[in-house]
Amino acid sequence: MKRILKSPAVNAVGLSVLTAFYTLVFMLHTGATDFEWLQYYEGESSFWKTWSSFVYYENHILIAKIWVVLTVVIVVLLLTRRRPYDEYHITILTYCLAVAAVLTLAAIAIFYLIILREPIYVAGKFTLFITIHWTTVVLADLVYVLLCRWR
Repeated sequence: MKRILKSPAVNAVGLSVLTAFYTLVFMLHTGATDFEWLQYYEGESSFWKTWSSFVYYENHILIAKIWVVLTVVIVVLLLTRRRPYDEYHITILTYCLAVAAVLTLAAIAIFYLIILREPIYVAGKFTLFITIHWTTVVLADLVYVLLCRWR
């Protein structure tokens, strides 16, 4: 496993594929009449009404575009690295992935509690969960790449 993590190209490919997937999912449901129900929240929460409005006006596409830009920056930084990472860099990668995993697990628990409290608008809430999750992963990878550049 450590041998795989030493290659910057593996990180670049993994990040690129998953970012492309999430961006494609966000782009596909934009403006599609099949997904109009995702854009309307009929509950009491002002937060979810705001998020519903954000999705309704297709602002989540901006988030997907930011993911793509950050991923391109990360991939360029990864692929311009001439040598594989050493044990020190693998340790930093492990810490960055651990932080992303802990934040994702916390988001899952919070997401579950939110759904239990108010079981309407599940798809919109899941869209927010995916947004938080993938933003955390991309930012953790960016921190990793920047830390490895400076050390």
